[in-house]
Amino acid sequence: METIKIEPELDEDAAQNDTGDASGSDNCNLEVKTEPEIDIGPICVEESKRLYDISRLRAFGDVPFVIKRMELKDFPLSYTKAVTSVEKLLAWLRRNKVPNGIGIAFRIAQHMPSSCILILAILNHKCHFFATDKMMLSKALHGQMCTAGVDYLVVSGHMSVGAVYFERIDICLVYNEEYKLFKLKRTPTDPPVQAKKPLPGNMCYTITTTGTTGTPKLIHVPYECIAPNVLALSQKLNVSMADIIFLGTPCTFDPFVVELFLALQTGAALLVSQHTMREAPSKVLSALFPTSVNPTGITILQMTPSLFRQFGATAIRERILSNSSTLRVLLLGGEPFPSSAELTTWMDPRVLLQKHICNIYGITEVSCWSLLHILHSLQTQMPLGTPIDDETVIRIQYQTNRNMEHGELFLGSATRRCYIPEIDDVEKAKEDSAICFRSTGDLVIRLEDGTICYGERANDVVKRAGNRISLGLITRKIEKCLPSGELASCLWLEELQKLICCIRTLEIKTKVQQRAQTFDILSKLLNAEQPDRFIYQQHFPCNVHGKLDKELLLKECIPLAQPAQEILKSFLHDRLECVDVSNERITKKQRLEHSQPCGFDLSFRQAGGTSFHAITICREIGLQMCIDDEQRHLFEMLLDENVPLRTVLRFLDTAKLVANNTKLKPVEPLPTKTVNCATGISGSCGLTITRIEQPEIKFQFHWKVNFSKCIDSPVSQYEERYICVGAHSQILRTLDPQTGIELSNVKLPDRIECKVTFLSEQLAMVGCYDGCLYGFNPLTGDIVWRVEIGGMIKAQPLLTADGSRIVVCSYAEDYNVYCLSAERQEVLWCMRIGEKAIFARPLELPNEQSLVICTLDGGYTRVALTDGSVEWAQKCKEPLFATPVLLDSKPSHFLCAEVAGRVHACHVGNGKIMATYTAEGNIFSSLVVKTPPTHMGYSFVVFGCIDRHVYCLRCNTERVRQPVYFELQWKVDMGAPIYATPTLLTIQLIGHLVWSSATDGRVVLMNFHNGQIQWSAKLPGEIFSTSCYIESLRRVYVGCRDNYLYCLGV
Repeated sequence: METIKIEPELDEDAAQNDTGDASGSDNCNLEVKTEPEIDIGPICVEESKRLYDISRLRAFGDVPFVIKRMELKDFPLSYTKAVTSVEKLLAWLRRNKVPNGIGIAFRIAQHMPSSCILILAILNHKCHFFATDKMMLSKALHGQMCTAGVDYLVVSGHMSVGAVYFERIDICLVYNEEYKLFKLKRTPTDPPVQAKKPLPGNMCYTITTTGTTGTPKLIHVPYECIAPNVLALSQKLNVSMADIIFLGTPCTFDPFVVELFLALQTGAALLVSQHTMREAPSKVLSALFPTSVNPTGITILQMTPSLFRQFGATAIRERILSNSSTLRVLLLGGEPFPSSAELTTWMDPRVLLQKHICNIYGITEVSCWSLLHILHSLQTQMPLGTPIDDETVIRIQYQTNRNMEHGELFLGSATRRCYIPEIDDVEKAKEDSAICFRSTGDLVIRLEDGTICYGERANDVVKRAGNRISLGLITRKIEKCLPSGELASCLWLEELQKLICCIRTLEIKTKVQQRAQTFDILSKLLNAEQPDRFIYQQHFPCNVHGKLDKELLLKECIPLAQPAQEILKSFLHDRLECVDVSNERITKKQRLEHSQPCGFDLSFRQAGGTSFHAITICREIGLQMCIDDEQRHLFEMLLDENVPLRTVLRFLDTAKLVANNTKLKPVEPLPTKTVNCATGISGSCGLTITRIEQPEIKFQFHWKVNFSKCIDSPVSQYEERYICVGAHSQILRTLDPQTGIELSNVKLPDRIECKVTFLSEQLAMVGCYDGCLYGFNPLTGDIVWRVEIGGMIKAQPLLTADGSRIVVCSYAEDYNVYCLSAERQEVLWCMRIGEKAIFARPLELPNEQSLVICTLDGGYTRVALTDGSVEWAQKCKEPLFATPVLLDSKPSHFLCAEVAGRVHACHVGNGKIMATYTAEGNIFSSLVVKTPPTHMGYSFVVFGCIDRHVYCLRCNTERVRQPVYFELQWKVDMGAPIYATPTLLTIQLIGHLVWSSATDGRVVLMNFHNGQIQWSAKLPGEIFSTSCYIESLRRVYVGCRDNYLYCLGV
């Protein structure tokens, strides 16, 4: 292992850590060669010394290269020390016999000083780098690297890859950050290398497109393509050694190369932050523009407009684009540039006299930027700009000679040429001296003075009810109706043929304000352009590259399944001004007093509806109708001027509807005969119940529901209002706890053994054997969202106490722990703990922002909830199946259990084992802790064991001077192994009881204090499912391997 150390100034940091095919014909091409806005003279790229050569970088001496900004202090790394570290990494690569002239892939969680050193080492080893998606699963990563022709992979920190696909070679520490070197394992079934030709000489990096301009593609970028871009940009923006550049773009998005290379070209400093814009924009703002004089703020910032907006208009105006801000250059690119109206909310026009606010444009296929426009006024139309260097040529291709308003923009160069195997290997080869044009997929407008302005995406046209509409054009029309600073995005929902308009507002609007704005917008749109729904939001989501995530936005905006009446009422409220839904509760006498019909007494046409509106409504409601004739009848009623809306609503009330157009199978009708515990006589369910003790406790069988296959999942309940459980049959049912009547039914792709977690009344989540986490509406059965985790999920997903995060543990080979945003299901961080899978649910430590996670390799680890960083790690000898649990309400200790039968009390602060109790068999059951008020200073721990016993241990909790210890309170023989976790019951007038189930189907009720059996019964099948108890109903729900869920009550 090679360890690279630096001076003590960094030691304190140790603990922290596209382009689609051109549409249209070639009838009319306009080739434009424009002059740059600033004459920078000829661009000459020196071949002998590239800008990343360490012999060149050494000349910058002690000037800061990377500054890692923590909340209290900066940790700078000079160019001199960086060069020294690169030389050590080069020796490490040579020692591991990594060849020169090849590609080396890497995956990092975020930018660090060490990751910059790694990239420099790869380039100075005469190799090119390939930044890969940190969320990609090992199998997909293996395939991508095979296709790219890359054999070596460097992985940082706690990130990992599957041993099936990669062989680990060595480990290196760079500024206390661990890097692992892997080599691809080749198999006969590997996909072939995509490139049919040799890669260009002087390769610099390989990157994949995001698919914005078409399907994702591999792009091989030679040094001759990116270097002139960086040199020209540095000259235009006057970048110097005095500048500080924010290195914030993800390494899978090629503008990050510009940030890095601008610093290397000029000797400027890079600034990295431990926070990200997706998670904490305010903390990033404080890091980039501190309120105090020291440390100093950044001078150059490059971002997408969507990401930049997340700072908020107030912070932008007062902190970023104020006269006193240190910012000198703002580069906004990757998306359409903000409008003049939005820019005026961000800055005073005089700011343009002292800062460069730039619209920068380019595509990955001509890496990286091609056009630049520096703003001189906030009132003019924002052009795309002119070529950054004198090597770039632009071409506008019009579909016809008659339509010269919009044309598709192509970017080309004779020297700045990337190799794109998917395109270049199938198109006719061009001479090396010929200009190679790449389609941008953007339609542009060329004004009379030659200025080129962005129009819309070429593929942003959809067909709606026989009309071709442009989503971009409709969006621009709507934004002209909005107040300054508000944004719109029009989305097309193909399944329902619905046009949805999302409006981002600066402040929450009332229903009256939303309605007034909606009517104003509709009055200025053609009939075919009018959206079906208007959704008001305060934030638009961004993808990993900082661009507007339209897929996620659409998912957020799709309304949950509504009753047909509500769909119509919502439409009437949003669209038809003369129908006031809120005032419909007037008496019949009041309605008769009006001389003219009003409200729901109007027909659909009288209310302002058109045949186009009727088609839209019938299409949406029709998807929920079981009978086609009813859909046709609804359409006729809407167009009949003699049919009032009130009649239409009554018809919809009687129509036969089904959510998602899927008919639900009714629950099997069940008898509810009472079981007489005293006599042992049972009903038709076949239960044999025998009274053991205390005849005053009488259980009766209430109902059972058939799930077709065995139920091993624990049963879950929501606020005692309904229960939910899944089975091996892939069926997930939500049931009424009193009657067993099915409220909803979800069919997942694979078996379910995971316990359901509820986020709210209308949203729950469950893991599946197919490796996905599903969010669903338990009342309707609709799948709301789906997140691919990469391995079987048996552990119940954790919703944090503040409701903001979801933590999922799984059997995935890559990352067995994921942390997601509860609101948008975005991945906040992921990691791999241990060498094996995770069966147990994680334990959240209250007020600590930390988790304890147990794995099947015997490890248990405390990680930070904020970023997944490891706070401590300990190891047992045997696997941990039991979910860890806190010892009491004010915890300094938690409990975990090895499968070998050892129960440990561990310290929360360091994980050290403070006490151990050893049972006489293996433990698969989780631990249940109760601290009765009658036993001050003690907690009781109950669990099942495969030695056939239920154990109850007593453990001291408040004796400061006395160490923690266990002692056996009682244990009860159930006659069969116990895998299910016991359930604690509280019954008025009876007290605390323990319910436990055994693998032979036996269910037993025991006295909590002494273990005395109060009642026992035997179900027809084995029981591995943990039961659920609803206290208000005094009922227990238990899944059985005879395929039934049983409900029994006291």
